Amino acid sequence: MSSKIYFSNKTNARKPASYYLIKAVSSALHTISPRFALKQTRKLLLTPAKSKRPPKQPHAITHSRISSQIGQLALYRIGTGPKVILTHGWSGSAAQFFPLMEKIAQAGFEAVAFDHFAHGNSDEKRANLPLFIKGLAAVIYELKPQNIACLVSHSMGAVAALNQAKHFKHLLIAPAFNFYNSFEHSILSTGLTRKLFTNLMSEIEQEHQVRFDDLLPEPHLAQTQDTVHIVHDSQDRFAQYQFSAEQAKLYPHVTLTTTEGLGHGRVINSDHTWQAFMKLNNLAI
Repeated sequence: MSSKIYFSNKTNARKPASYYLIKAVSSALHTISPRFALKQTRKLLLTPAKSKRPPKQPHAITHSRISSQIGQLALYRIGTGPKVILTHGWSGSAAQFFPLMEKIAQAGFEAVAFDHFAHGNSDEKRANLPLFIKGLAAVIYELKPQNIACLVSHSMGAVAALNQAKHFKHLLIAPAFNFYNSFEHSILSTGLTRKLFTNLMSEIEQEHQVRFDDLLPEPHLAQTQDTVHIVHDSQDRFAQYQFSAEQAKLYPHVTLTTTEGLGHGRVINSDHTWQAFMKLNNLAI
């Protein structure tokens, strides 16, 4: 499923005809065959969209794979020095970071990005937030936490990053604060019945032995022990800027850089993001 559905913040008062059609079909399916309805909901909501034309991998970036208890993850690395892990969002991939990774390597770091489960070249067909968190944890374990200079994350990847150990520095790019409420609103606005949505969320919680309330990014941000820099576009249509602005006002160790006209994706490799990275790591700009 595209991030356009996952994180869209549209609040149209007038619902399209498709809303009523989906609502009627999903309600009927849930009544007639609850198991089949849940299976279809799982397929719809937990299958990320993949890019039809992934960016070309720069020659200097190497590709490898690591194993975890869940499956294999595809890693992309460039440079030498302290490690910077880059983690993408829903329906994204490591390739989104390639231009930024080249700059990070030139600044004296090893940039390491990876494809989350069910994304890019990694294993699995379905993804969810607990799998995002576990995938990033597997990469951190592989690279050894003491070797990591900072975590760079985008969108839903920022939620996964904040759920890691609290001593890391963070560069959060268009982070998905107010995650669960935004997600729920976006899904239900398509016409899917609340019953199917809540059943799927409960299934995920049971499978991974977690509660979504414990994964929300805001309490984890409050617990971070080092510097956090947020870069967010004021016109972001998927992860709402206002929630980043609210969080930045709460904590002295959190800094916000506001951009305009870069949206949710182009901000990743913007000059603003690069300058924030340099400041985060105390490098001359």
